[in-house]
Amino acid sequence: MEYTLTQKWLRQNIQPYPSKERVYSDTDAALSRYPSLRPKSDVYTYDDGRTQLLLCLHGLIPISYRGASYNIPVAIWLTRDYPAQPPIVYVVPTSDMLVKAGKCIDVSGRCNIEYTQNWSRKSEGCSLSGLVESLQDYFSREPPVYAKPKQVARPPSGSPQYAQKPPPPLPTSTRPEQPSSQPPNRPVLPPKPGYASRFTSHSPSPSRSSPVLSSPVGKSMILESRPPPSLPSHPRVDLEVPRSPPADRSSSVSISSPIPSISPPQSQFRFHDARSSGPPPRPPPPAIAPPPNLPPNFTNTLPPHALTQPLQPPGVSPPPPVLNLLDEESVDISSSGPVQGPSTFSPPPRPPNPELLRLHDQVHQKLTSELASLAQALSLDAERLRAQQSDLLLGEPAIRDEMARLEAVRDVCRNVSGRMRSTVDQTERNMSELRRKGDPEVDELVCSTTIVHNQLINLVAEDNAIEDTIYHLHRALNSGRIDLERFLRTTRILAEEQFMKRALIEKIQSGVPMSMSMGSPWS
Repeated sequence: MEYTLTQKWLRQNIQPYPSKERVYSDTDAALSRYPSLRPKSDVYTYDDGRTQLLLCLHGLIPISYRGASYNIPVAIWLTRDYPAQPPIVYVVPTSDMLVKAGKCIDVSGRCNIEYTQNWSRKSEGCSLSGLVESLQDYFSREPPVYAKPKQVARPPSGSPQYAQKPPPPLPTSTRPEQPSSQPPNRPVLPPKPGYASRFTSHSPSPSRSSPVLSSPVGKSMILESRPPPSLPSHPRVDLEVPRSPPADRSSSVSISSPIPSISPPQSQFRFHDARSSGPPPRPPPPAIAPPPNLPPNFTNTLPPHALTQPLQPPGVSPPPPVLNLLDEESVDISSSGPVQGPSTFSPPPRPPNPELLRLHDQVHQKLTSELASLAQALSLDAERLRAQQSDLLLGEPAIRDEMARLEAVRDVCRNVSGRMRSTVDQTERNMSELRRKGDPEVDELVCSTTIVHNQLINLVAEDNAIEDTIYHLHRALNSGRIDLERFLRTTRILAEEQFMKRALIEKIQSGVPMSMSMGSPWS
């Protein structure tokens, strides 16, 4: 039978599995049915930290969701207990996808559908192909991934960032004309015709006074798409009104008149005035209407005391719009610098964001509950550790006593071992000596080498024979084989002979030295 490369690879890599044939047949059937899956062998790390080299089927599972076809990336790990235990299924999202956690899918992508839940109860009826088919059906009803939202740049109108305001201007009577600071990359509106020639600013000279206009018209006008700061509550045009035209020294009063403006919501302009600060209004005027024409009797001189006598006609200041605290970014309104001018007003404090306060409360409650449970768990652990410490402290004397006893046993064992070693050495030496002497002769084992010793052996043998004869005569008397008179006569003769032989044995033993003392059998 011809095997493909994939089948050969499977045969080589399923050797660690106990049920190799079942693993091979199920895997081959799943790969044949779903060509988008590929096998691999990789290290899998379990939740308890164990690692194991497992077979994995990874690839795409085609599904149909709302009439459109999609491919879901998955990884199916076959445990060593397969098919007794179900495979481990993970959804592996790509870089532009996110896992959609659900009832059968956790945030890590692990799937535990009903098919795998019932696998252990009827593993003989489950297979990899059936698992993939169940995954297809479940993913077609509830897709496990969704596209990662793209990071779209928010329009500037949704996230206003207020430009830093310029420092407060110097008094008009003491500073030269300077262009107001403007944020970078902001187009400046050109002045209207005739506007600059009608309203100019000059430094006072000893010979002739120049009119000084302190109006937002002379300031920088910046076009921007973000909500601009509010206009000054009382923009002024300081004009000198002489009391008598023919007089050379005419008294002048400073008239602060609000400049009419039209504020359509389509365009937004930003006016920088160092004398005003506060929260910027939403709909600023797109353009400033030209100021009213000055009467011909207005002089071009402005004495210094005219700056200190402003006359402000009653005017209505546009109320500042309410900021949307949920859309605005954190803006430090107080960083605009010091405010100068008579039209200064203090902005109200920014109220806290209720959604942020609610989130803070939820986080605080969560942290408090977690801290309480953690403290309780730590206290229980501390009590357990204290109990273990007391047990260890109490067990130290017992351990020391046991150590002393074991040391004594060790010393005894060493002594016995030394004696046994010496005995074994002595036995080995004796065996060597016996091997050196060789085997004794047979005659030396039965007969002695001297006449006296041979006589002693004979006497001992005769003594034992007489002893046996007297024993058997006694048994014959008891059985009635012989009469009493014959028994007494024979026994007397044998006893006398035995006595003589034993006396001779004692004499030989006392006269002949022997290496081994032989105890008398009758002693």
